[in-house]
Amino acid sequence: METEKVDREESCSFGFFSVSPLFPPTPDDEIGRSSSCASLQTDDTSEVGLENVLREQSPDASSQSEEREADAQPMKSSLHFVVPLPLHKWVQMVDPPDYDTRSLSCPSRSRSASGCFDPYNSLEDQDGEHVGFATLPNQVQRKSMKKGFEFTLMVVGESGLGKSTLINSLFLRDLYKNRTFYDAHEKVYQTVAITKKTVDIVEKDVKLRLNIVDTPGFGDAMDNTKSCKAVVDYIVHQFEQYRRGEVSLNRKNIQDNRVHCCLYFISPYGHGLRPIDVEFMKALHEKVNIVPLLAKADCFTHSEIQYMKTRILNELNDYRIKIYQFPECDPDDDELFKKQHLELKTRVPFAVIGSDTTVESKGRRVRARCYPWGAVEVENPAHCDFVHLRNMLVRTHMQDLKDMTEDSLYENYRMQFLCRRKSTDQVMNKSY
Repeated sequence: METEKVDREESCSFGFFSVSPLFPPTPDDEIGRSSSCASLQTDDTSEVGLENVLREQSPDASSQSEEREADAQPMKSSLHFVVPLPLHKWVQMVDPPDYDTRSLSCPSRSRSASGCFDPYNSLEDQDGEHVGFATLPNQVQRKSMKKGFEFTLMVVGESGLGKSTLINSLFLRDLYKNRTFYDAHEKVYQTVAITKKTVDIVEKDVKLRLNIVDTPGFGDAMDNTKSCKAVVDYIVHQFEQYRRGEVSLNRKNIQDNRVHCCLYFISPYGHGLRPIDVEFMKALHEKVNIVPLLAKADCFTHSEIQYMKTRILNELNDYRIKIYQFPECDPDDDELFKKQHLELKTRVPFAVIGSDTTVESKGRRVRARCYPWGAVEVENPAHCDFVHLRNMLVRTHMQDLKDMTEDSLYENYRMQFLCRRKSTDQVMNKSY
């Protein structure tokens, strides 16, 4: 019987190592081989017999068997199974799969209803009432920030009204380093030119490509009957370029050079609007958003500024000139936004002052213009409307200016172009 037992042990060991011959035997393998051979010796394998065999091999194995017996004690009465072979050490040392540490720290936010890891699952979605399309604004924001924004601003007015200084004050950039100053006899024969400057501005990871369109020579000649024509032709040309880009084969990379806003500077040395102001705004009020500005507001007192604003608005109404109209507030807007919106509407036309120099006032550096009687702070709402203009142009209504250009002004041009084309086709068909 002893020899037969030894032969059975050798056959068991041979069969065991034939499964994984690449790994040498270990003490745990010896325990597994002995336990498997013991299970082959008797037909009615019992946990008691297995425990005796393991106790004979090593004390550690006996302690493991006791723990295993304690774990399987509740199932003895209902289930009878053969104890599986212990795993190899190399199986137990395999690295576990990499899980996201955030899901382990906050399982309620990362587990879906099925228990699987879901990185897009939030606390609001746990009740099952949310699908997840509330993240669409975040998707649009990421795409917009990656693409960047573009804005085209036109500045029109006579020389000497502070156009360049105001633009530098608005965007804190020196965009007119190499300006050319003409003499009096040169201005007589000077024609209106169109110059464009592009600057990329980054603020809090938001990229803005700003296009400044200037019109040097406007209103400086003796005969200004054709001063408006160059500006109108430029705006219409940009509309036509955008329309051609829409009907081309590749419409993904259309460059939007349409003028979104026109700052028109009104001279403070007259009494309201002059004929050139009326003629210009009549020619452009249906092609661009016009924002009238009362230049050099430090020439007036407070009562004179109110008088000039009222007179300019009355003249605009009499000549039926359309300027940029602020959109109405929604009923669900907060009271603070409605108050700011009303304040901007009451400031039109904006009385502005620009300055490229900074002075120290009450321990802080401010942009101001110094005079023998004191200093005028540019960013002080009590001195001028520069802050309100900047808030409207940059912080609150820049996107609305672009929407008005796209939805109203450009659509009117496109409709007129299609009507002219249709009438031309009809005339050609009749001729044939």
